[in-house]
Amino acid sequence: MKPLARYAALNSYVEVAHSSKIDPATLLRASGLDPAGLSLQDRWVPAEAIADLLERSAAAADRDDFGLELAERRRFSNLGPLSLVVREEPDVRSALRILVRYEHMYNEALHTRLTEQDGVATIRITLDVGRPGEFHQSVDLAVAVMHRLLQGFLGPQWRPLSVSFARPAPRRLDTHHRVFGTAVDFGRDFDGIVLYTADLDASNAMSDPLLRSYAQQFLDSVGSPRETTTVDRVRELIELLLPTGRCSVDQVARSLGIDR
Repeated sequence: MKPLARYAALNSYVEVAHSSKIDPATLLRASGLDPAGLSLQDRWVPAEAIADLLERSAAAADRDDFGLELAERRRFSNLGPLSLVVREEPDVRSALRILVRYEHMYNEALHTRLTEQDGVATIRITLDVGRPGEFHQSVDLAVAVMHRLLQGFLGPQWRPLSVSFARPAPRRLDTHHRVFGTAVDFGRDFDGIVLYTADLDASNAMSDPLLRSYAQQFLDSVGSPRETTTVDRVRELIELLLPTGRCSVDQVARSLGIDR
């Protein structure tokens, strides 16, 4: 089965589409997604469909910064329940480790790796939607969201050493510079962010020590990371769709990106 992602990955999509003078409902349907499903943020859908939607939207709007516009509207709470745990980690390194370890809870197509050497840390982000292709908008979105999370931990004035993209440079860099600053490189061998290792040792600006034990209790209740089974996904979808009156075998199959 192909990797899945939650509809929460499209938070603020309708607003950005309208501001770009494109029709969100038409584009959602063209990518095999249900416009009404946007109200079900925790519903799983094929990550490939979301990536396809962002590329279609960027082309329809004739703008190469569509993913970045989405990222600028992203809130920390879009991580779902995991945000409660990450927010209370004492330092940036431990917060990132939680994000990496449990990223399957919000997007199965995203894979993040943190390495450290000679005082420099590198966060590499890869996207695997189950088929080859160029999904620049999804990569831009993922890297920009990580950048916003780091600024949440370290403060709004923080800047990375560099932000790297494997993609060619877009026509205009205005939005990239507004989001990341001027240290943005294209045509590199990875997508991600480079920062000082010392930044990872910094205290998490969002953390409240009095809430940390409660957050840890929640994480313990989640249990150790494991492979989500098809049965788990079907059960979750049924629970989400039943209250909407749109629960059917066909709808569950479409949400999973498989044949009935």
